[in-house]
Amino acid sequence: MEVRQISTAECIPLRAKVLRPFHTLEDCAYPQDPIAVHFGCFIGSALVSIVTAHPEDKDLFAVKGQWRIRGMATQPEVQGKGYGGEALKALLAWARARELPLLWCNAREMAIPFYLRHGFTVESELFDIKGIGAHKIMKVQL
Repeated sequence: MEVRQISTAECIPLRAKVLRPFHTLEDCAYPQDPIAVHFGCFIGSALVSIVTAHPEDKDLFAVKGQWRIRGMATQPEVQGKGYGGEALKALLAWARARELPLLWCNAREMAIPFYLRHGFTVESELFDIKGIGAHKIMKVQL
């Protein structure tokens, strides 16, 4: 297993497959991708898990300089085996090295236990994102 920083182009196919299977690849690109950081976890040459983060302050949190996690995805056949956690750990290490104050995300309901295991806290009630499903805002202080 190898975890390393990757390009936007490397992220998009897995992002589309897991998170937005009924959308085009173009629809799975985020406007912030050009300024984002992306990490990927590989088994051999196969990319099995990704995470993206970009600068975005949320008014819910008083501190400035926040980064938002988006597009966290793992190949379905290897979900639950720790590869997503390894990609997230790489992002957290990257963020700590840059002394970012916090990372936050809109966590899908099914992903909330994953983020809790990695030190995140729940910061909102459940809300719906049209076409995607139920989420809660979560954050981790760095």
